[in-house]
Amino acid sequence: MKEVLIMYHVRIIVLVGALLSACSGCSGPDEKKMKFFSRGKTLYDKGAFVKAGLEFKNAVQIDPQFAEAHYMLGMAELKRGNLSGAYGSFSRAVGIDPGHLKAQTQLGRLHVVKGEPQEALAAAELVLREDSRDLEALLVKGAAFLAMKQSGKARRHFESMLKEGTTGADVFLLLASAYLEDKDFGGAEEVLLRGERAYPDSVQLNRALASLLFESGRSDQAAVRVERVIALEPGNFSNRITLAGLYWDTGREEQARTVLGKLMEVNPNREQCRLEIAAFLVSRKRPAEAEKELQAGIRENAKTFKLRFALGELYGDLGRSAQAVGILKECLLLEKDQASPELIQAKNLLARVHLNRREVEEARRYANEVIKNSPKNVEGHFIKGSIDLATRQWSAAVTEFRTVIGEKPQIADGYLLLADAHLMKGETSLALDTLQRAQRIDPASRKVQRALGRFHATRKEYGKAEQYLAGVLEEVPDNVEVMAELGDLFAAAGDFGKAQAQFADIKRRAPKLPLGYVKLAEQYMGQGKGERAIEELEEAARVTPHSDGLLVTLVQLYLKEKQPRAAIALCEKHIRDDDKDVLACNLLGQVHGGLKEYGKAEDAFQKALQLEPDNVAPYLSLGRIYTEGKEYRKAKRSYQMALDKQPELWVAANDLAYLLCEHPESEKDLDSAVTLAQKAQKARPEDGNVLDTLGWAFYRKGEIPKAIDFLSRARKKAPDAPMVNYHLGMALHKAGKSEEAKACLGKSIVSGRDFSGRGEAVKLLKTL
Repeated sequence: MKEVLIMYHVRIIVLVGALLSACSGCSGPDEKKMKFFSRGKTLYDKGAFVKAGLEFKNAVQIDPQFAEAHYMLGMAELKRGNLSGAYGSFSRAVGIDPGHLKAQTQLGRLHVVKGEPQEALAAAELVLREDSRDLEALLVKGAAFLAMKQSGKARRHFESMLKEGTTGADVFLLLASAYLEDKDFGGAEEVLLRGERAYPDSVQLNRALASLLFESGRSDQAAVRVERVIALEPGNFSNRITLAGLYWDTGREEQARTVLGKLMEVNPNREQCRLEIAAFLVSRKRPAEAEKELQAGIRENAKTFKLRFALGELYGDLGRSAQAVGILKECLLLEKDQASPELIQAKNLLARVHLNRREVEEARRYANEVIKNSPKNVEGHFIKGSIDLATRQWSAAVTEFRTVIGEKPQIADGYLLLADAHLMKGETSLALDTLQRAQRIDPASRKVQRALGRFHATRKEYGKAEQYLAGVLEEVPDNVEVMAELGDLFAAAGDFGKAQAQFADIKRRAPKLPLGYVKLAEQYMGQGKGERAIEELEEAARVTPHSDGLLVTLVQLYLKEKQPRAAIALCEKHIRDDDKDVLACNLLGQVHGGLKEYGKAEDAFQKALQLEPDNVAPYLSLGRIYTEGKEYRKAKRSYQMALDKQPELWVAANDLAYLLCEHPESEKDLDSAVTLAQKAQKARPEDGNVLDTLGWAFYRKGEIPKAIDFLSRARKKAPDAPMVNYHLGMALHKAGKSEEAKACLGKSIVSGRDFSGRGEAVKLLKTL
């Protein structure tokens, strides 16, 4: 107590000194910092929290010991939802001035949020020693008791506050929470009713009562409370959505529809109303009605982005990805400014749809456009990092996710994927450190707990992994995703019986979700039981017939099990169900191509192009089947058309360069091959296939030293690849290095695998 009083008096002396200084006239740094601080306060009072924060930052840069500026910066960050930034600023404020009571109180609140109740209690006690009736500190103290599961202490604390005349709706709400912690629903209701009598106009108390009444099965009484909330907040139409939900969930669908129908009478924002109604209908398993609602809104307002975004998301959730792409592409025509937030969002959504469809190059194109036009766009970097993870470019993924957490340090998801990238690179210590940082940001996050479980599973620390996952299941026993992760853990530990029992339990609990079937299929595939796996996936497809992911997985499994006709039948069924299913057309073309049914493959890819002319995937597939069918001019034209659509498409540049090398029609073709291969290598500097193509292009041009350089680098990436060894052997032979050439050429034919140039390699070997 003595030390706190000393600090308090020191603060008074400092403040008095500042006041005297102000009276005698400010000058120099003090004048500048106070100008920044004053401007910040004005902006803060106007609600311009971002600009206010910049002014407060300027003030603390001039004077890092300016506690009040740190406190106000924390308040600005709090208003922006940046809890991590607010926490740091409040911590600095109390570090400079432990007697800054407001900063201590705010820090205490954040300690509660962060799951640090002991620290919250300490902060509250410090404030209460100075002012025993400080309402905010008293609330923090009680909340800390609740966070420590000390509901008895919390109840006594809040009851004591009420007896001493410390009132406020929050006291009643927190006291009711203490009763609920003990599952004393009657006590909680009595407290809320007391609070409502004291504060009849409290929206929060009426909402809490409505929730409690609904949970106890008294939906009629709950509806009355919500109606009271509507009367208190007539402009907040989300309350009407809540009332509609109460009616709907208790079998009074017509009353619910009546409430929804009147939304536009009370809210002039028709677009927002339609979004809310559509979301409501989706949550009540009425997707067709939600679709009609959104379509009506788009007809009403042809320039709307928001309704198209919502409809695109709905199509994505329903597995109708072609329609999702179509509606989102409409957004690209609504705005010319490529950096506009709406266009950026549309491209991010398109990138996600293509990534879900495993159309990686299309996804990458949109993500790159987002980052080009909005370099700090977090979602763009997040998607780009996800693409890099999917394509095993671990270092690039690390870079992207570091950008994400640099821009949004308070979001745990960025840390989780960064940890995955570190783990894939073999950087286990960095992965664990990243996960622990995420845990500090959000200690209660189930996602983080699950990620820690997966981390320990990859380290084969199965006991630790199970502890994390079991802990999450204790909180959410019916979470089938966590159950699936636990099943994966059992399988990784070699307990296949336990894993299969876990997945079977998921099927039993959630028979209309594909997850249990898919997980059992994975188990059977791992055991070499392809037929059993197919049975499970076919059942999953019956449950969710329009799933793109299931379509891709099942087609791949049919092909692996040498059942191409079943794959064709599945693709054709998807096309019959939705004649705009581009993914099914592409897959159908790939299956026909694999069977060397080139005419049918071409028909399927051409249909895909009619549906999505800007999608480069069919052009790439056509290029491959034309190459296999020895229709090289058609193949070249397909790759060139892909490049016309996407000039930065390295894979098309690489494949076209190789065709020009192998089947040149003039000397200019070889020049073009080198240019294209260099373009591909610039995009993928260490890709083995790209290095091989560039080296072979130089060989064809007669630039042998360059050829040997790039082909040697390619061979380091794939030392046993027949084609690479053949190419390098030919280049070494041209350079007069017969023994080295002989070794490479011998390596190229030892596998027995066929490749273009094998005959030439055998013939040349006989002469060496």
